[in-house]
Amino acid sequence: MSLLIRQPRPFLFLLLVLVALASVFGRPDIPIDETRYVSVAWEMWNGGTWLDFLVPHKNGEVYHHKPPLLFWLINLGWWVAGLNDWWPRLISALFALGCLPVAASIATRLWRHAGAVGERTSWLLTGSTFWLFFATSVVFDVMLTFFVLLALWAALRAITGERRGTWGVFGLAIGLGILSKGPVVFLHVLPVLLLAPWWAPRRVHGWYRQLGWGVLIGAAIALAWAIPAALVGGEEFRNAIFWGQTAGRVTGSLAHRQPFWFYLAALPVVIFPWIFWGGAWRALFAAFRERGDYVHGVRFCLAWLLPAFIVFSLAGGKQVHYILPLLPALTMLMALGRREGAVSGRLAALPLALVLVTMGVLFLLPGLWIDKAPWLAIYTGTDWQIGGGLLVGLAVLTLLFVHGEAAAARLAMISGGVVMIVLLCLLRPLSPVFDTTPFGQRLKQLEQQGVPVANAAGYADQFHYYGRLTRPLVEITRGEIGTWLTANPQGRVAVYLKRAEEASAVGAEFWQPYLEGAVVLVDARSVARLPASATQ
Repeated sequence: MSLLIRQPRPFLFLLLVLVALASVFGRPDIPIDETRYVSVAWEMWNGGTWLDFLVPHKNGEVYHHKPPLLFWLINLGWWVAGLNDWWPRLISALFALGCLPVAASIATRLWRHAGAVGERTSWLLTGSTFWLFFATSVVFDVMLTFFVLLALWAALRAITGERRGTWGVFGLAIGLGILSKGPVVFLHVLPVLLLAPWWAPRRVHGWYRQLGWGVLIGAAIALAWAIPAALVGGEEFRNAIFWGQTAGRVTGSLAHRQPFWFYLAALPVVIFPWIFWGGAWRALFAAFRERGDYVHGVRFCLAWLLPAFIVFSLAGGKQVHYILPLLPALTMLMALGRREGAVSGRLAALPLALVLVTMGVLFLLPGLWIDKAPWLAIYTGTDWQIGGGLLVGLAVLTLLFVHGEAAAARLAMISGGVVMIVLLCLLRPLSPVFDTTPFGQRLKQLEQQGVPVANAAGYADQFHYYGRLTRPLVEITRGEIGTWLTANPQGRVAVYLKRAEEASAVGAEFWQPYLEGAVVLVDARSVARLPASATQ
């Protein structure tokens, strides 16, 4: 048996480390989510009191959109290593690494006689490019996935009679899952465990009573933060953390409203590259044909996948990374198979190779499509050509080496190579449109000079950490720019333009590219030269 199958952990660790390093050196934090979360952590750090750690803030106002665990962990790393830009992204990478042995252990417990199913699960999960991208991002979902896996692992131990400490671990995982991303952890965990009589190989006396105690432990951990935070944060914060945020995401009234079929359409992206690899699909279909002990594990995964997927699809607010905690269940089913040949086959790698070649050609010859996104044109160059060539090279490696018993592992490593190429060769040239540090540093200079600064349109805290700002920006609408500058003649306003080429005509004292447009800093003299679209 291949060393990649027998001893996968060193290779998995190395792959995640390389992708994390590519993320750190290949791109800055990307607006608006990553920059917002790091800036919320900065305001917690800058406040310095226990109240700031109890109740997060964004631009000086209480921030109730997310629980505090990620912000606490960012501050913990800063306390150990000092303020830096790399630690916030490594948090997800560390949790992604922690997910692998827990997911492998769950798969092995479900299918004890299925050979190296745990090892294949680790490779399939790590080799998902969607997972790798978020494993090096400042997000909550990879951390949530770890606690979901830990809770389900603890419950499986209870099913098999390993009672010692089991429900304490379960309760801890639930509590930290709530502190990671709120009550959504219950959606991932409770349907599986409530359906235990359907999938469990044997009945467990007092199962629901034990489950109830575990949930109470988790709720107590979460309430140990939520209750004092609600008392300090005020009525709006209290209403949001106990009900408003969850209700808003279910109805879609907060943001990210999408049609019910959104996640079905996103599945090809979520399970790339395995969607092109016939071996994984053969293993998945084989899983539903298995009988005997195999059926219990298949039912476990279905109880994990289907209820949560249906609820997420029916909910109004959707983002594709919300379903990351479901990916381990799908990869477990794809890893199942009594024969190693169920996950091998050189011919099955052909579709993936064609996709890589297509991607490579698009980056080698951006003129074929760049007119669809003209703002990208100035960032295309040698790096993109190198990246395109490397993608074509990976396509060749896919055809040559993705076969045999270690096919899943080899394809996972190629998948990691794709992510590293995208980060280092394709995203790194785009750093100027993502990096908010230059504008943040200019705002810091104005802050030190006592100049009032406003932000036109919604402010997502994208400058606070990167300029080490200590005062909130005044938030105004675009229609209020002139009025505010009249009342504050020495002030400045950050205004966002739809096209970067409009910035030079404004004659602003400072501007920089920002996403597909630009952000400019205008005063009372230059405001008249703003394009009409910037003030409406």
